[in-house]
Amino acid sequence: MISFFRKIRQKLLQQNRITRYLTYAVGEIILVTLGILIALQMNTWKEERQHHLSEQTFYKTILDDLGNDQKKLEQLTKFYNSRIENLRWLLTHVRNPNLGVSGVEFGTHTEPLYYNESAISFDATYEAAKSGGAFENFSNKELLKKLVEYYSNFKQIEDVMTSTVRFLESSFEPLMASVPNDFLNSETSEHVITSEGNKGFYSFLDSIPDQRKIDTQRELDAFLQKTEFESYLIGDLGRSFNMSNVLKVRSAQIKSLQEEIKSFIHD
Repeated sequence: MISFFRKIRQKLLQQNRITRYLTYAVGEIILVTLGILIALQMNTWKEERQHHLSEQTFYKTILDDLGNDQKKLEQLTKFYNSRIENLRWLLTHVRNPNLGVSGVEFGTHTEPLYYNESAISFDATYEAAKSGGAFENFSNKELLKKLVEYYSNFKQIEDVMTSTVRFLESSFEPLMASVPNDFLNSETSEHVITSEGNKGFYSFLDSIPDQRKIDTQRELDAFLQKTEFESYLIGDLGRSFNMSNVLKVRSAQIKSLQEEIKSFIHD
């Protein structure tokens, strides 16, 4: 093609047709320029298309991650609702000694309090895209902003759950050390709601019979009158209610994000 244009120019020069030559040269320049612009536009279109496909793929995977987050939130909600109910039962009986509390009842409602769930966020897809600089090429900046806010807010859940673990180790376990633990057995473990089973531990405890002559009921009645135990129950209730509210807000965030992402993907 280039040799073809060169021959035409040479022919025009040989014929001393300068005006025609200049007109042709300008036209050739315009033609080449248009070709370059078209090529650049095609390249830009291909890049934008690739970015769009990458963004679509990202959000489709994020939908799966949000679904896993929702399942974890449902598990945590069940865990904290159960915790609140056990704390409510104990506080009610602490404040009303006439109700009476047997060793089995005490074990049933205190055993679940020894446990705590782990804070987990399914954010591998988000973190990989973030560290890889993929967000710079995303078109839906408003949706991306909400997603960034969602993952940033996970620290709030971590802080509350870390606080719960800290109080379990520093307050609850030392407090419970002052009362005989012969109520811990396979029966009380059935009321524990946790993602990780611990049946082997309770079977092991059951295999070691308590042959001490301890008046467990008398020790228990005295323990229930300790103001330290009441204070712990109230503090744990406060943290559990706080966590319950945090989970509700996060669950609403997930549903909102899922709707917006589905709408974006299907546009």
